[in-house]
Amino acid sequence: MANTTEKKEEPISADSHELERVSERDHLGSLNATEPTTVFSTTEPTTAATTAEPTIVFSTTEPTTAATTAPQRCQHSDPWATCANPSSEDKAKLAEALTEFALRFYKTVISSERDDSNVVFSPLSVAVALSHLLLGARDETKRDLEMLLSYPEDFTCVHAAMKLLVKSEALISASTIFFHKDLNVTNVFLNQSQWFYNSRPMQLSSNNTYNLQSINKWVSDQTKDKIKRLLDDLSPDVQMVLLNAVYFHSKWKTPFKVKNTLKEEFYRPGLGPIKVPMMTSKKYPLASFTDRNLQVKVVLRLQLSHDMSLVVIMPQNAVQNLLEVEKRLDVEVFKAVMGRLETTPLKPTVVCLPKFKVDSTQDLMAILGEMKYGVFFNTNLCGISEKEELEVSGARHRAVLELNEEGVEAAAATAISVARTAWFFEVQRPFLFVLWNNNAKFPVFMGRINDPTA
Repeated sequence: MANTTEKKEEPISADSHELERVSERDHLGSLNATEPTTVFSTTEPTTAATTAEPTIVFSTTEPTTAATTAPQRCQHSDPWATCANPSSEDKAKLAEALTEFALRFYKTVISSERDDSNVVFSPLSVAVALSHLLLGARDETKRDLEMLLSYPEDFTCVHAAMKLLVKSEALISASTIFFHKDLNVTNVFLNQSQWFYNSRPMQLSSNNTYNLQSINKWVSDQTKDKIKRLLDDLSPDVQMVLLNAVYFHSKWKTPFKVKNTLKEEFYRPGLGPIKVPMMTSKKYPLASFTDRNLQVKVVLRLQLSHDMSLVVIMPQNAVQNLLEVEKRLDVEVFKAVMGRLETTPLKPTVVCLPKFKVDSTQDLMAILGEMKYGVFFNTNLCGISEKEELEVSGARHRAVLELNEEGVEAAAATAISVARTAWFFEVQRPFLFVLWNNNAKFPVFMGRINDPTA
């Protein structure tokens, strides 16, 4: 049996900032800027269901050495120190970059998926994990990551802006670092990880099975047992694992009534229709319009609590394939659609919306490699450790999202009498969806549904 004795690391030099406590994250444990602790559990993780979290896994290319001098390539150890406070322009810049990154990521993901597949991912979770990695990146690696994430070059306030952007009562973003006890991680990286990403470093043991269990237990805890397991295995030479988990939960401002949910037809081009549970309402407040250029129906303000919305982008007619819409949906078109939705008024509408639960896992190494070839080749991560050559050896992302009568949680034929002025919006064919932060204006989750029953 693995030794479960807790071990304390040498104290990290204290950061001058006082770490803030966020009440909604009490379950993550209090953060300490001066002394990371080792926390392991041999308890088997519990049930899975809802959220998203990528992991970035590092390994050393050669055995740990006791080098005493920092390489020339890492003379500039802290490129982020120049940002005192992020401005509203910084937050807007970051939100725009996240939107661009989400669209590019979506396009890359679906290019390797079956045409009739369901997909979900959290661009926020992926971006937080990669931005955490960016803290320790230097030179060409830093520039490559900035380009991958659509960040302007030398965007020094990116981490401070990210810290503010993830604050929402609808979601909890948690980050941590697992690192080998012999890895000489810089105090600057550890302190900045804690300050910007509320990261609580934990130590990897010599027992790889125990390490795998500890990582998956952390994921399960941070997602409130909605995702039981992220990693199925862990390479023996892994030296460091960066993790991020985003747990999202928001209720409809106008809930659907369970008694009005009945099975209705869902039409799939080229395939036979299927019966799916449809949530219905005869006077539901939502905004919708038809975009002639994109040739789609769009609905916004299926309003959620905490200033969130569900956006649905759906082909105009039942014979049009969702792939045709996806081809036209580039960054500029998406921004234009979202801009128009902001000014579209709510109207009482007869709505039919399918209940669904979708679970996706992505190999980030393959996806990010397609988005920015060579981003993980010959990496310069000396901001993480000056004495070891580090390379990214694996990256994985998983997201689960469930929509039902109460709302959206991410880790719902009936006869309706209709008034003469009623509007109709029936989501009875494949569609693209976005969970949108109305205030900061960026996507938290994104995906598509071809079969709500899958």
